[in-house]
Amino acid sequence: MRKKAASRILAYVLTLCMIIGNITWPEITAKAETITLDLKPDTGWKTVTAATDEWSDHGKAEIRFSPASDMASMKAIADAGYKTLKITYAVDTFTAASGQNAGVMPFASYGTDWSNNDIWVDLSKAGQFETVLDLASISTTSTEKVAFGIQVANLQAGSTIKFRIVSAVLAGTKNSSGGSGSSGESGGSGDSGSGSADLDSIGNTSSSVTASLADGDGTAKGDGYYETEITINNKSNSYIADWIVVADVSGSVTAVKDYSSWSALKGVFSDGKLYIYPNTSKKSGAVNAGSSVSYSKLGYTGTANGVSITGVKVYYSSQSGAFDSFIGSLSSSSGGAGDNTGEINTDVEYNYAKLLQESLYFYDANMCGSDVAAKSEFSWRSNCHTEDAKTTYNGKTVDVSGGYHDAGDHAKFGLPQAYSATVLGLAHMEFAEAFADTATEAHYKRIMDRFVDYFERCTVLGSDGSVQAFCYQVGDGNVDHGYWGAPEKQSSRSGQATFTSDSDTCTDIVSETAAALAAYYLNYKDAKALTYAEKLFTYADTKAKMTSAGPAYSFYASGSWDDDYALAAALLYKATGKNTYADKYNSVYGNKSNPNWALCWNSVDPLALLYSPQFKGESAFVENQSGIISGKTRADDNNYCLIDSWGSARYNAAHQMTGLMYDKINSKKDYSSWANGQMKYILGNNAGSKCFVVGYNKYSVKHPHHRAASGYSDVSSNKYTDMAHVLTGALVGGPSGSSTSFDDNANEYQYTEVALDYNAGLVGAAAGLYLYVKNSGTDEERAVQKVVPKSEVSPELRTISGESGGSTTTESTKATTESTKTNTDSSTEKTTESSTETQVIPVKGITFDQTALTMKVGESGQIKTTVTPVDATDSSLVWTSSDRTKVSVQNGKITALAAGTATITATAKDGSGVKAECIVTVRTPGTLSCKTESLSWDKLVYGYQISDSENIVLENSGEDNLTGVRAELKSGTAFQIVSSPAGQISAGQETTVAVKPVNGLDAGSYSDTLTISAEDSLVNITLKATVAKGENTSVVTLTKTSVTSYSVTVSGKVSGAAGEIEYAISSEKDVDASKLTWQNGAQFTGLKEFTTYYVHGRVKENANVKSGQISQALEVTTPLSDPFVIDIGRLNDSRYVGAFTDSEENPTVKVSQSGGIISVSFTENKDYTITGNGEDVIVDTGNASGITVDNATVKKITVRLGNSGTFVIKVSGENKIADGITCVSDNSNAADVKVSGKDTSSKISTATPGAAAIKADGNIEIDNIQIKSDGKGIESAGTVKIAGGSNGIDSVSSAISASDVEITGGSVDAKSSGLGDGESVISADNSIKLVGGSVTADASGSAGGNSFGVKSDDGTIIVDGDVSIGGAPTYSKDPVDSKGDSVTMVKVVFTDENGNQLYASSVNKGSTLDLSKINITMSDGTDYKTSRDGYVLAWQDEAGTSYNADSVYGAVSEDITFKAVWIWIVVDISVDANITFAATGNASYKTTYTGAATRPAVKVVSRGRTLDAGTDYIVSYSSNTNAGTAKVVVKGQGRYKGSKTLTFAINKQAISKASVTITKSAVYTGKAITPAVKVTSGKRTLTAGKDYRVAYSSNKDFGKAKVVIMGIGNYSGTQTKYFDITAAVGKIYANGNYKYKITNASLNGKGTVTLVSVVKKTKTVVVPDTIKLGGKTFKVTAIGKAAFKKNVKVTKVTLGKNVKTIGAKTFYGCKKLKTVVIKNTQMTGKTVGSGAFTGTYAKMTVKVPAKKLKSYKTILLKRGVSKKAVIKK
Repeated sequence: MRKKAASRILAYVLTLCMIIGNITWPEITAKAETITLDLKPDTGWKTVTAATDEWSDHGKAEIRFSPASDMASMKAIADAGYKTLKITYAVDTFTAASGQNAGVMPFASYGTDWSNNDIWVDLSKAGQFETVLDLASISTTSTEKVAFGIQVANLQAGSTIKFRIVSAVLAGTKNSSGGSGSSGESGGSGDSGSGSADLDSIGNTSSSVTASLADGDGTAKGDGYYETEITINNKSNSYIADWIVVADVSGSVTAVKDYSSWSALKGVFSDGKLYIYPNTSKKSGAVNAGSSVSYSKLGYTGTANGVSITGVKVYYSSQSGAFDSFIGSLSSSSGGAGDNTGEINTDVEYNYAKLLQESLYFYDANMCGSDVAAKSEFSWRSNCHTEDAKTTYNGKTVDVSGGYHDAGDHAKFGLPQAYSATVLGLAHMEFAEAFADTATEAHYKRIMDRFVDYFERCTVLGSDGSVQAFCYQVGDGNVDHGYWGAPEKQSSRSGQATFTSDSDTCTDIVSETAAALAAYYLNYKDAKALTYAEKLFTYADTKAKMTSAGPAYSFYASGSWDDDYALAAALLYKATGKNTYADKYNSVYGNKSNPNWALCWNSVDPLALLYSPQFKGESAFVENQSGIISGKTRADDNNYCLIDSWGSARYNAAHQMTGLMYDKINSKKDYSSWANGQMKYILGNNAGSKCFVVGYNKYSVKHPHHRAASGYSDVSSNKYTDMAHVLTGALVGGPSGSSTSFDDNANEYQYTEVALDYNAGLVGAAAGLYLYVKNSGTDEERAVQKVVPKSEVSPELRTISGESGGSTTTESTKATTESTKTNTDSSTEKTTESSTETQVIPVKGITFDQTALTMKVGESGQIKTTVTPVDATDSSLVWTSSDRTKVSVQNGKITALAAGTATITATAKDGSGVKAECIVTVRTPGTLSCKTESLSWDKLVYGYQISDSENIVLENSGEDNLTGVRAELKSGTAFQIVSSPAGQISAGQETTVAVKPVNGLDAGSYSDTLTISAEDSLVNITLKATVAKGENTSVVTLTKTSVTSYSVTVSGKVSGAAGEIEYAISSEKDVDASKLTWQNGAQFTGLKEFTTYYVHGRVKENANVKSGQISQALEVTTPLSDPFVIDIGRLNDSRYVGAFTDSEENPTVKVSQSGGIISVSFTENKDYTITGNGEDVIVDTGNASGITVDNATVKKITVRLGNSGTFVIKVSGENKIADGITCVSDNSNAADVKVSGKDTSSKISTATPGAAAIKADGNIEIDNIQIKSDGKGIESAGTVKIAGGSNGIDSVSSAISASDVEITGGSVDAKSSGLGDGESVISADNSIKLVGGSVTADASGSAGGNSFGVKSDDGTIIVDGDVSIGGAPTYSKDPVDSKGDSVTMVKVVFTDENGNQLYASSVNKGSTLDLSKINITMSDGTDYKTSRDGYVLAWQDEAGTSYNADSVYGAVSEDITFKAVWIWIVVDISVDANITFAATGNASYKTTYTGAATRPAVKVVSRGRTLDAGTDYIVSYSSNTNAGTAKVVVKGQGRYKGSKTLTFAINKQAISKASVTITKSAVYTGKAITPAVKVTSGKRTLTAGKDYRVAYSSNKDFGKAKVVIMGIGNYSGTQTKYFDITAAVGKIYANGNYKYKITNASLNGKGTVTLVSVVKKTKTVVVPDTIKLGGKTFKVTAIGKAAFKKNVKVTKVTLGKNVKTIGAKTFYGCKKLKTVVIKNTQMTGKTVGSGAFTGTYAKMTVKVPAKKLKSYKTILLKRGVSKKAVIKK
């Protein structure tokens, strides 16, 4: 009774309070004063690149600024009386997105809120504008830091905008009474952000201190790599000692580079922000007042979508190191990546417990051996390949049965099998808890036991226990691939086993097998496995190292052995602690760089780096892990990381696994979230709706490339046929490009291949992700982590002996269940006017089992807690560490991270404030540190006796003693340890190691590695020494041995130390030794005659000693090769002249000089030769018996004939003799001279007018001479004779002038260009005999009137025999024959068809003219007879009679002229013509359809002549417009007859080259959209149905719709176009029973809709969390105004968790509405409209989230919910 009374009193009090709360109190009125405040933002112009974000597909750019500290929050602004903000801004240049209107939004940003007052100002042109924000309507209570600015949207992504803020002015009123009254709801402050709240308490911010960023190289990197420089601008009046910049980042930073060894900047990427701060070891953070300091540079990598810094904020302090603690507390990594996939298929369950369970079944499907029927989980597998047990090696039986088939085939390849076992072993080593939780431990161990047993059986041991060979392949891949069927039915493969040998050691396979066995040992401490691992590694280490080159090479061609070797060494080091394995690792992997490839059978580099001793490979691992994510992510396919097109899912899963392992080993979360998103893609969250794990869900691939499971006997014809068995858990290859192009085809093994190595990475990733979700996932994610009973997985699974069945719930699920308590008393709903609240039992005490701990770095421990009372309603605890950089804590598990002290606190989560603390002191274990990285000796010279030693200081920087300190050299041949530590270094103490090069090293460079190790510490110091070569003091003396005109031989002698001599020769006496060409031999050949040389010698350089000093030069002059060959150009050189002596030292020439003229005469009766250039030299042959003039230039040659008879002058080449050759006799008997040319190019030229080229007192005979003279040609007091050769004389005066002239043979072409009156070309005092050969005496070039061709003054002119006289042969008297009888000469002239003279000749009257012997040569050298193709030449006389050119005319009785007549030969072009297409040069031609007739030109050639179209032939075309075969007919005409037909191809035009116009986007309608297509080719518009057809696909839902234009008729091929089906804000669509209006049109999972009306009224309304429209997911975030107004049918409404907004009068008048369920936790008084629930059932029950019960109750009552309603959690 007392209890009831108390309840009534409480109810009355509550009612009274509610009434009082609704009273409106009078407002105190105060006089208002208008106030303004200029916020003074940065007004400089900004150029920003527009970028897209998750809310918009179009570019955005913004400028923001923060007010001064006194106006730093919305509350401070409101409290000061300011209500509006006017922003004036200017825009200079911008580019709007295609089809969009750019616009400007002013905004206020505080905490997680951002508001623009729904203001949008269209931006259509540049200019200055202003806009006003109503701050009072945004917030007046937020204490968050606020920033204001403008955002420009709908810009072209990637374009730049130049804009600025001109001013920003606050305005409002201030009450003169000093106060103001206000009413309304009281707002709360939001979260303070991840790091800025801490920074706010540490540092200062001001608009006077800014940071400007610039790319370090001036250009953005295109490979996902970025560099940033930063400048701190301190415009304040204060000194800055330290600073940190917080940069907002668009995109995701995957790795921050460690440039601390040289850069002035450091950085951390944490919680979506990039923190940049000074590297004080390189440059302090000090910035003086009024100055700026620049820092360079920070490097980082980003995701494939790009990274851009969108804004920066500077925090600064006057205290040095002020931000160190904050930086240390950041959750950071040097690498990492987040989940960047979007939600596509919402019905996929991401149950990693199930995935782990099922992924192991693949190994049951691939078992091989005689025990498969007993061991395989699959009922459809049985024993196979039992003959493997009887394999022989060197006559000994080796059982290589068991193990696993490689893939969808049945061979057993060593490398992928060993790799798979290693990966599976390491997966268990890191994620053992996952196997225990999911009850898969036993199954997993059976699989691994089988691997290990097989490896041990494949190892052939000798009598000493060492490995003799290893069986690395069973089965023949080529034979195996030729069989498709079950392995149980495959024929025997006896003899198909391959073992290692000395020529095929298989370092890679053997090492990888050792690694697998070592991993097994680490998991199960199996001593036998470790023994085999060490023996196999010894085999790999001691045998010649090489990759496998056996029969597996064409299937698994290993790229290297060092990665497998290093991994084995690393795992053996981990298993045994033996330093020798660390040394082996370091020998091949000590300085391993980024491998740039993911984990796979051909590259275990990531694992080798991950498990490197002392984890030296972390940097390279992170660079590789993050770099692949950055470079291989496909933004167009839900950010799937497609590492390679073949087996992409295999690579992706393996990369997930290595990322998860890294996070596990380092207690980080850098890659786990990313792996989670990638695995979701693999399980079906992709545009192709494909799950790449067989049997996992409804989206799973159904046709894996697997013989045993298929049931086929032939795959090519059954590739889409349902398979006989489901290969549950198998990971297929996956997409090669996009998930939408994946072909689920058993014969397309690029997509559907399955393999041991594929599933190994999947198992590891599944186990890692299971633990990630268990420890870090949401309640929703953890709830689905359940193992499925085998009977539900597959009816084809069977129970194995000793196996426990049933399902297992994860620990996290159990924990959730245990911690969830239900109070049955409070769960009973009552509909009375007052509700009974649930009794809450708070936590009253927390006790730790220990309140102080001392630990070493790396150690972990567990704090056990007791919470009282035991029945506390919420006994969960919140664990924190006062210094996360020193000690981390998770659910009571503490891990010591770094030396120092931290307080671990557990606080009751129920808000009672009860907590307990434990002080943890972390002592650093003994740690070896050394500041010396390398030592070098560079001043050693060969022959040194003692080298200086160098000391290396070692320090124990830990807090415990450091034991086991030892120093050793890697090779020890070039260096020696002088002293080393005694094995221990006390904490905080130092010691030294002394080292030096060994004495007496040869010259050269030496290096070694000094390794100093202690416990878990290792320091490598590089030692380098350079020994310079010694000086050589030996001296060489040279002696001349022999000298010829072209060679010199010397000998050398060494004084001092012995050595090999080298020699050199030069034309200079004093020369730098480095410029000489040195040789080993002492003979030099190929020298010039009569040239002075200098020979040098020195002792040759050797390995230890430099070259000796150069000897004194030995001077040597080569003699002349012939004392009768004179270079007249060198006659100025007296030494040269003096060298002309005979064998008796008598001079062979005499030289004198007078007035600049040199005279040379010959002293001996020998043949002399003159050559060279001697323009001022006069040559006197003297006593010479003959002379050769060889390409000489001289002034004059005087020939002394003496008594030598005929003096012969030989001429070679072109010779210039200014005054000619004059032959004189020393006695009364004139001697004869003969001038003979070497060939027809032998020439003599003179330049002196009036002088003769050749002049003699006696007779002159010429043969094969060409003469060019500015005077006479040949002048003789005797007879000029010409009997042979080809001779030419081109002179100004007479060509030949003599007493007599006799021409009896050969040819003479004589021309005179300047004859005077009465002069002649050929002139004689007496007789002229022209009795043989061919003579041209041409005077036509002379201007004189009465000149002659041939003239005799006193004698006769005799013309007889076979002579032809051409030119202008006029005679001074009539010629006679040899008998003296008078000869009448007649002239025969030949002209062309136009009468132009071609040739003329004089012949004896009456002689027979043979036309066939008339050879007329054209100027171009061609024979006139054959100069016209297709014609025959005939000669026509003056009477019109024609004569064949090859006929005999007969006797000539008078002057006669013949005219050329050309007679055409009619040709049949079908027989005698080559007809081709001009464009190709042959009879083939093809072109492409253009719509117009095609007429390719042809070329017709007959008998060497190209015929003329229209004259010689005509061309006609047919069938030459449309695609097909066209015809060309060429028909002769005129002088040609016949015809010939050619054909050519007109190919269809590729439709892909046409221009296709289609709309770029269309708004979603819910129906198939088929926009019009316009296709043009050039200026021609194609016709649909005639030229092309159109097919549409994917054209109903949101996204890219595909339009395929297919060519028909004259067009072929296809062209594909796409258009976007987009969402438009404001569009309304029906979905289910409701209509929705789109409020955010984003299609990447961020889109939102508002429910605006119902289609059909129902009693129950369930507003979903999301809806699917057009294949995309939209969150339902609001219910529109009056959406259910006066709906008297509805009784219950459930609002989805995303419904934050309820419009005004939404449920107005819904009088039967009795139940409302609200799931959203973000509703406010502003998001629930007025009257939303007015008129609903008075005693309605409203369920709301527990933590929002109080605030929602207030809101709902104000929005129309009756006070009688029950509002509960």
